[in-house]
Amino acid sequence: MKHQSFSSWVKGTFHKSARVGAAMTAVFIAAIIAVNVVIYGLASHFGWYFHAGESYEHTIGHATDAYLSEVSDRGDVRILFCDAADTLEADVIYNLVWQTARQYAERYGFLHIENINIYTNPERVEPYKYQREADGSYTIDPETGKRVQINRISTSSVILVSDTDYAVLAMESFFVLDSERTITAYSGEEVFAAMIRRVLTEERPIAYFTTTHGETFSSAFNRRLLFAGYNAQEIDLWQETPEVGDGNILVLSNPRYDLDRGDASAGVKGELDRVEEFLAAGGSLYVMLDPLLTGTVGIEKLLADWGITPRRAVEGDGTRDAVTVRDSANAVSTDGYALITSFGDSDLAREIAGEMDAVGSGRVIVREAMPLDLAGAAGKTVSSLLVTSPTATAHANGQTVDTAGGYTVAAVSRDTTTGGGVFAVGSVYLTAQDAITTNEYGNKDLIFLVFRHLSGASVPIGTTYLLFSSGTLEGLTMRGARLWTALLVGLIPLGVAIAGFICVRKRRNR
Repeated sequence: MKHQSFSSWVKGTFHKSARVGAAMTAVFIAAIIAVNVVIYGLASHFGWYFHAGESYEHTIGHATDAYLSEVSDRGDVRILFCDAADTLEADVIYNLVWQTARQYAERYGFLHIENINIYTNPERVEPYKYQREADGSYTIDPETGKRVQINRISTSSVILVSDTDYAVLAMESFFVLDSERTITAYSGEEVFAAMIRRVLTEERPIAYFTTTHGETFSSAFNRRLLFAGYNAQEIDLWQETPEVGDGNILVLSNPRYDLDRGDASAGVKGELDRVEEFLAAGGSLYVMLDPLLTGTVGIEKLLADWGITPRRAVEGDGTRDAVTVRDSANAVSTDGYALITSFGDSDLAREIAGEMDAVGSGRVIVREAMPLDLAGAAGKTVSSLLVTSPTATAHANGQTVDTAGGYTVAAVSRDTTTGGGVFAVGSVYLTAQDAITTNEYGNKDLIFLVFRHLSGASVPIGTTYLLFSSGTLEGLTMRGARLWTALLVGLIPLGVAIAGFICVRKRRNR
């Protein structure tokens, strides 16, 4: 019998253990990669992601008491969360939404919260995923033979259900996100209030958007319309006239190009003709004009017929130049063009100012605003809504052209017969993202109140946002959360692989 030396036995054992270690390292790396790929897939497709950082709290106020009391007798609303309560409470993001819903349910008896496990009880959310016909049956796609899906529901979905309607919201719907998908504020108080009322209201006014003239509008402005109860609808004014329904409104949001008239002799209606027809029948118009875009002659003539004339500097050859207001003493920017406005001396301005003061709204800010000259118009009541301070000056082509101060930059004109109206503002900043998504400015509440006074819409003014400073956003980034997940998918396995490779090489080289 051949005896193995001790040194040979050690070497053999070492090589064998090295092979086992290498195999175990490979299995371990493969397992981590598999787990992380699964997690990343869930994050990408179902809205699951990692969160880090401190806990946040937001307490709802009483601003929505009157707003929701108007619909409290229309039936109950169920707020369905598609995950367990302890899971929601453990998540930085979801817990804010969960706590706000609980606060609403505790305050208003017609609201009820339910938690659903969508994996063990998928039938609970089936009615809210697919389109239905008038008879309640599911709509079937004739090409595929499958039900037509209109909502994707995951554990991060929140569903509000009344006896007559429902709404499916993603968690990110309760937050304000910037262009980089970074969360800048939590707006759950306002979102819940608006959507609760929405599912209890069958009749909704339409906000018609013109879209063929280079118009621009922020997503925050679209949310204002949604939360004011409107359904948004694009319209081609060459093809159709907006319907004058209960509260319908036409929106001209920063058009780069003018509206045109038709050919009356040929019986062809133009865009301006249809707008005038809509207004004459009692419709309302919401206009935002950029002072730097001077080609909107037809729109400005229409406003002048309602007693609101945007001011332009007209050269001797007929060239129209922009006129903007500057006020170094009453501005929030060093250039003096981001103006802190006050309310005018009209009855409407005083009424809106009182409503905003009652809920603690801030001052309204506009930037690069154009003066609006007001004059009497037959059958119209013209009201100065927002005015600058007496120290403001008007500028054109780099020159001071007026030093009167107290310029009107937003106005409302109402038809004393039909009740229709026109709101005009000579600044596109009134509805800019950063002007609306803050508690510091009163822009968000003013826009709501303009809608209400123009069309009778019920609006949730006075709600507050939970604002996140740049330092607290590290764990509150939708894109960042998924980026961290992606990094975890790659970096952890890579780190383990490198460590394993180094260990194996060292063992082999001993």
